[in-house]
Amino acid sequence: MENQTLDIKDYLKIIKRRKRFLFFPFLIVALISIVLAVMLPAMYRSTSTILIEAQEIPSELVHSTVTTFADQRIQMISQRIMTRPNLMEIIKKYDLYPSDRKTKTDEVILEKMRKSIKVETISADVDNKKNKDNQATIAFTLTFDDRSPTLAQKVTNELTSLFLKENIKSRTESAENAALFLSEESKRLKAKIQEIQEKLAVFKEKNLNQLPQISALNQQELTSLSNQLLSLDSQERSLQDRRFYLEGELAQIDPNAMASNAVGNRVFDMKDRLKELQSQYPSLIASFSANHPDVIKVKREIESLQKEIGSNDDVNNLNAELTGKKAELALLLKQYSEKHPDVVKLQKQISALQQSLINAKQNEYSNSAIQPDNPAYITLKAQLESVINEIESLNYTRGRIQSKMDDLRQSLRQAPLVEKEYSDLIQDLDNTNMRYREVSAREMEAQISQQLEIERKGERFTLIDPPQEPLEPFSPNRIAILVLGLVLALTSGFGVVALAEMLDPTINGPKTVTAIIGVEPLAVIPYLESQIEYQEHKNERKILVSGLVIASILGGLAFHLLIMPLDVFWYKLLRVLGN
Repeated sequence: MENQTLDIKDYLKIIKRRKRFLFFPFLIVALISIVLAVMLPAMYRSTSTILIEAQEIPSELVHSTVTTFADQRIQMISQRIMTRPNLMEIIKKYDLYPSDRKTKTDEVILEKMRKSIKVETISADVDNKKNKDNQATIAFTLTFDDRSPTLAQKVTNELTSLFLKENIKSRTESAENAALFLSEESKRLKAKIQEIQEKLAVFKEKNLNQLPQISALNQQELTSLSNQLLSLDSQERSLQDRRFYLEGELAQIDPNAMASNAVGNRVFDMKDRLKELQSQYPSLIASFSANHPDVIKVKREIESLQKEIGSNDDVNNLNAELTGKKAELALLLKQYSEKHPDVVKLQKQISALQQSLINAKQNEYSNSAIQPDNPAYITLKAQLESVINEIESLNYTRGRIQSKMDDLRQSLRQAPLVEKEYSDLIQDLDNTNMRYREVSAREMEAQISQQLEIERKGERFTLIDPPQEPLEPFSPNRIAILVLGLVLALTSGFGVVALAEMLDPTINGPKTVTAIIGVEPLAVIPYLESQIEYQEHKNERKILVSGLVIASILGGLAFHLLIMPLDVFWYKLLRVLGN
């Protein structure tokens, strides 16, 4: 039978022979399709369209703080709106899913409502250099499905209001948060700048002479002080020469050499008298004994003058005279013996000078009591004192200059160490100032952007198509269900027929006999039904029809009582067929 070729007549015979297998599956599937097309509840969809309008002021003038793309913001707003509190409030407000709320959990009801809400974006080609795809979201639709068209419209309207409010709220909060953050950051940077400035002021006060900008001045001042020091050395040398000159002049002038008598002759004062007696005394002591009246007279007169005017002994002169006498004695000793009168006389003079020198040192008289009266001496003395004062002033000035130069050198040596810390503070201050200026500029932009959002001048959602109450159901597509049900019914019937034919081993025609024995039969005798078989078939048809009628009545009664009244079903069926 597998190699048997069937033609259209054979197929028709098979259908005629297996009509029961074709009829019942077709009938069952068709009835199910009709019931589904009629019984499936109608779902109504209400849709609103919201336009995304760009901000009125060009973005080159005022930058918005909201930088995300429109579709991203729509998704974010959707997630905020579809939270459990919002959806539960809407469900309770409009009494959605009343039967499900009695038997199902809140999570199942919320998931069902989320599936009924759909947000779809609408894109369009735009001339945007930043977007290579040239596609931008310009609007979006918000839909809600429900069995009640009125509830569908109300819930969609509620969701649309939430979308518009949430968009305004999110944009305003974003602008406020940006302005608040930048304001806090600006205050923090300002406080940091003040802290760094205080540190810098303390550092400058502590290292005033080691600062980098002072180093050049210190170097110039050090050079200037060096030049001043050289000038002082030159002045000191000049003054020293002047001092030596004046001292030499003073040494040659008698401070009291200008006294004279009435006839113009010079009058020796007590000092001159003392000098003269002191010069005579060694000669007298050499010529006479110590008890000689002349010696005693001169000695007493010398002592009297010394008590009167003080010692006028010039130690240096005495030493010089003593040295000269000793040299003269040495020459005499080379020529004469120690007992020679000249040698003895000279030895006595030396002894007298030595005694005078001892007395002068013991007495230590000062001749300052006698004021000089020689004008030349006084002038030179004043000049000498002036020169000495100038030299002392130069030495004092030199000391101060050298001390200042030492301080400058110390500052120059420490300058590199101070410069690093100073540069770090300056760099930190510059960076903080630059950051503060940037943040301040952005804070102003954020405040302008905040005002832009408050005045609704920025990007906004505009409802261009408010939700309407739908007049026709959105689903199900009943005509499609009926058509597909009929197609499925036919396919099921023919499938059952093909399956029964394949599983039936009986021989049902001459072609099958020819395919088995290899030759065609000589004659074909049709099946002759007996009277008993005829009566049995007739009874079976009656039973079948009666069963179908009874089953239809029972099914209709059950359908009417349990599912839907038959008049309503008939009305709906007419509506389906009418569509």
